[in-house]
Amino acid sequence: MINPSLLEIEEENTFSKASRLVREYKEAHPEKDVLSLGIGDVSCPIVPPVIEAMHKAVDELSDMEHFSGYGSYYGIDSLRQTILDHEYSSFGFTRDEIFVSDGTKTDSTSILELFSPEAKVLVGDPMYPIYRNGALALSRRVYEAPLDENFVMEIPEEHYDIIYICSPSNPCGNAYSREDLQRWVNYALKEKAVIVYDNVYACFIQSDVPKSIYEIEGAKECAVELRSFSKVASFTGLRCSYYVLPKAIDTKYWKERTINRFNGASYIAQKGAEAVFLPESQRLIQENIRHYHENISYLRESFVELGYEVHGGIDAPYLWIRCPKDMGSWECFDWFLKEMDIIIVPGIIFGRRGDGYFRVSGLGTIQNSQKIMERLKRHEEGR
Repeated sequence: MINPSLLEIEEENTFSKASRLVREYKEAHPEKDVLSLGIGDVSCPIVPPVIEAMHKAVDELSDMEHFSGYGSYYGIDSLRQTILDHEYSSFGFTRDEIFVSDGTKTDSTSILELFSPEAKVLVGDPMYPIYRNGALALSRRVYEAPLDENFVMEIPEEHYDIIYICSPSNPCGNAYSREDLQRWVNYALKEKAVIVYDNVYACFIQSDVPKSIYEIEGAKECAVELRSFSKVASFTGLRCSYYVLPKAIDTKYWKERTINRFNGASYIAQKGAEAVFLPESQRLIQENIRHYHENISYLRESFVELGYEVHGGIDAPYLWIRCPKDMGSWECFDWFLKEMDIIIVPGIIFGRRGDGYFRVSGLGTIQNSQKIMERLKRHEEGR
């Protein structure tokens, strides 16, 4: 029998639908130069010190004296210690509270296996759709909360057990303030709930907002923080992530779960991840981050100049833009694609309250962005 919860996952408003429509358009118009503002992948390569570390790790696997096989269910100790030393020791965590995995997309929903199937899961609307769909795939009860005028999830009056917060946000491009997060931590402590804090875009923060939820008083008692090497170190294809599960929530049962459900992230990827924290790697990675910031700033200024209502793009590599002429998200998607050969991401993919918006990514190249904006400006001038 098919898991009936899978039938609740929408097929209409999805990334796969957008990809299919783009593919069909390109097949029907092979002569068109279709450009994308929707890319969620990175456009800067992995930096040389990390590549060198992975080459060394490959060589180690050719020699049984240095060979690494099964065993690192929670991540190799040297990487966990490096993560702790560089990011979490100031909060009083230990290495036992650091876990390494192969992607935050998986981590964000696999963490639900720690909690009762009866737990009530709360997500924002709009939100990264994996939270909702991944929870449904695990037969969990999912509820949606609206966002306020600043695209911050509103505190509910009802009780929920698990709350997903993404800050800096995908898709809205904003970051929660210290006051916003303190309110949510207070709610979680009062309700004995757990916050799953998706913090994969922390490297893009420029304004005075927390770079970790553990900067907030009480968060160590109620929050699991997820991070990834995907965007910061261009590991989107390599796959390596990490998260903090405080002892105040649990580590004992999670370790038992993990031994039975996960064989550990790739040794090669983990050795590369360890090299991400080397001074030279950090210098080169910051150059990549500056490139993305320049790109998203250019896109933001260009859309504002054309009269669009634009949000985000300061602390995250995404813009959240209201569709022109009161269009719905799919109508706007068709307009950009068929009128200008430009791909955008319909806001409704991120939830029904995202209808009327579209998402733009700054993770591409600035050369691509300049071509797109020149095309859009020509189209606006010709109307």
